[in-house]
Amino acid sequence: MSDMKVVALIPYWDEYRFPEQSVSNRDTIKIGGHSLIERTVMLLQDIDQVDDIVIYSSNEQVQELFDDSLKYSFLKRDESLDHENISIEDIIENFLKETEADVVLLVHPKCPFLRPDSVQDCINKVARGSFDSAFFCSKHKKLAWFNGKPLNHSLISKGHTPSLSTLEPVIFESSSVYVFTRKLFESTRRRIGSNPYMKFLGHFEGFEIDRIDDYEIAELIINAGLDVTESLNGNGKH
Repeated sequence: MSDMKVVALIPYWDEYRFPEQSVSNRDTIKIGGHSLIERTVMLLQDIDQVDDIVIYSSNEQVQELFDDSLKYSFLKRDESLDHENISIEDIIENFLKETEADVVLLVHPKCPFLRPDSVQDCINKVARGSFDSAFFCSKHKKLAWFNGKPLNHSLISKGHTPSLSTLEPVIFESSSVYVFTRKLFESTRRRIGSNPYMKFLGHFEGFEIDRIDDYEIAELIINAGLDVTESLNGNGKH
């Protein structure tokens, strides 16, 4: 591992407008007694490679969501960055002006069951120079359509539905975790470069809270004792 400084960036909007049918104020809803943003800080503080965890927000009251024992930094950003037309690239650009991060670990609090070792893997791949960026994603071997047309199969063959085993998988970004260098972003203004590491997550670890029923499912998982994330159960580092 190089001596590059790794800083976790957790952007927080006080009144973010989520898409229709999504959970409002998603970052602050509680899953198993902890808000999603608090669970994210709890996850990250168990990762040795992370030098600092920064909540980047215009609202200082977000700190009231965290237990006093948690270690993180709060960096107040200008309220102009809360505008709905502001892009994540605008947020990152301003963040880099105010920090000394060499490697940015961008985390959106939406996946309550992420494991520290998955995040560590992405950090290592980028910090060691093997890849210029990394992100979480999922792979699906299903008949997919886009804009009303087959995406990974053809309708030309009459009476022959392709076997799922022969399909090219469709890959989706999870939009939860991205790792990239300052150098990459400043030269391209992108969080994904030309040589990215794709970290594929299983359905459980990659489970995202977006809609109301996602929240209900997550609560059922935790109430059934299936949440085995050690960092949230007080068992220390992985």
